[in-house]
Amino acid sequence: MRMLSYHTKMRLRKVFTVLGILALVALLLWICWLVWLQRFIVYTRDGVVFNFDRSTTNLSGKEEGQVQPGETVALDISLAETVEETPTGLQPLTGFYADSELLSEEFEALQAQLEALEPGTAVLLDVKSKFGNFYYTTGLTGASQSTAVDAGAMDSLIRTLRQKDLYLIARVPAFRDSAFAQANLSCGLAVASGALWTDEDQCYWLDPANTQVMRNLIQLCRELRNLGFDEVVFTDFRIPDSGSIVYSASSSKDQIIRDAAAQLVTACASDQFTVSFQASSGFQLPEGQCRLYLENVAPEQAAATASGAAVGDSARLVFLTDTRDTRFDEYSVLRRIL
Repeated sequence: MRMLSYHTKMRLRKVFTVLGILALVALLLWICWLVWLQRFIVYTRDGVVFNFDRSTTNLSGKEEGQVQPGETVALDISLAETVEETPTGLQPLTGFYADSELLSEEFEALQAQLEALEPGTAVLLDVKSKFGNFYYTTGLTGASQSTAVDAGAMDSLIRTLRQKDLYLIARVPAFRDSAFAQANLSCGLAVASGALWTDEDQCYWLDPANTQVMRNLIQLCRELRNLGFDEVVFTDFRIPDSGSIVYSASSSKDQIIRDAAAQLVTACASDQFTVSFQASSGFQLPEGQCRLYLENVAPEQAAATASGAAVGDSARLVFLTDTRDTRFDEYSVLRRIL
């Protein structure tokens, strides 16, 4: 058997080393390509497709180089994707909701009950925590994923419920978002020292008059629509009433909130997608395809609350309750499923 010479062995070793390096580089490039492709994945009712026209907007909600961080202006954002469709009317809702507690602690039991629902049933899911962590796999660059809820399991649940032709509603904290505030300090509400203001749960809040904040909410709204949700409900849609917050603006706080709500409905709502708000019964809904969601209303107060709500049309009012009391049944109502 002929033995290879020392020089031949050294040449072969160099060749194999180079080939190994090239293979490793190719593997890394392939992985990066797969990661890059993820931002263009769109879940539709017909399956999964690639949409290379999707925005590459980052977590701040702005296109790179177009918006200066910390810019606070009147809410006159001009958006190419603004929907001009006329709402065709809202239908009464009957169904269930699953809050963050159920998703994090009772996911398997929750999944079984949701998958057993009849087509057309309304289902509301919390999709983001008050700390800014996403429960599903978001395409927003830099977003913070939750460790309390398995994002892969949540993605699968959303696809399954969509395929069952349920009416899907995503619930999202609007201006209560610690993760976004920490990543964009100029967008948060601050105290006199310049530090971010925190509420009783040690959460940071965002400035509704900030362009960067509004762009982020609009981008999130569109992502949820692309995932197959029929409606989004924004909670914590207000400026906290605290004397510690140093806040100055040309408009009143109530006007800023009304402008923000109108901006979201104008930019995102259509006869195929509803943009709603969970607030107090006195919340002024903007014109367009939107609803007002009320929680923690006692059954004996349902009728009086409904008649006093500033919604104009009873189809625009939805009660959220953890009781089975029948006094809610003449209205749109979603009950806690477990």
